[in-house]
Amino acid sequence: MQELTLAIFDLDHTLLPLDCSAQWAARMQQLGWVAGAQFRARHAALMAEYGERGLDMQAYLQLTLEPLRGRCAQAVAEAVQQLVDEHLLPAVYAQAWRLLQTHREAGHSLLLVSASEDFLVEPMGRALGFTHIFGVPCARQDGCFTGAPGGPATYAEGKVRCVEAWLAGQQARVRRSYFYSDSHNDLPLLHWVSDPRPTNPNARLQAEAQRLGWPCLWLDPQQAASA
Repeated sequence: MQELTLAIFDLDHTLLPLDCSAQWAARMQQLGWVAGAQFRARHAALMAEYGERGLDMQAYLQLTLEPLRGRCAQAVAEAVQQLVDEHLLPAVYAQAWRLLQTHREAGHSLLLVSASEDFLVEPMGRALGFTHIFGVPCARQDGCFTGAPGGPATYAEGKVRCVEAWLAGQQARVRRSYFYSDSHNDLPLLHWVSDPRPTNPNARLQAEAQRLGWPCLWLDPQQAASA
């Protein structure tokens, strides 16, 4: 069985100072795919709850996937790619590009594991050079979105299960592992790896990092540049 060194990355507020799902929600409003005021109010309420108690993933996916019900996956992909090219990719921290390159040059296996929807995470991951990319699965049927989730969410403990399932599929075991994340919601995977790396941590994660002696990485939001 091969032994791997893993470098696992969260995406939102870790590699870039934005939340892809929130940016996509705003883009759907611009496209006229959602009822603006009602959608904004519900989305804001869920995000506030996320910051305080954690995300109600079922409620969030119901809100954000319902507007995609019956929409052609290709049309959604084109709208997402425009968002990635114009807004998300230029926001990636310059230091994040260098960090990714450092792990690649060391021969590590890079994984992107995000709680954002898979149709957002996959194009971002490809643009960042990842080959192993995991986001919340969103169901498609006959080339269209169904408006429903498509599998277990890559959120909280779900990220650990995702990485373990990937390792099993690779028939590999871990020699050493790093995980970069900003959020206390990722504590399960931060505890799972050998080298947790809180990155621009929120207050709850920073407090836990200080308690456990984990080194924190701070990326400068003024340094954003594409590779």
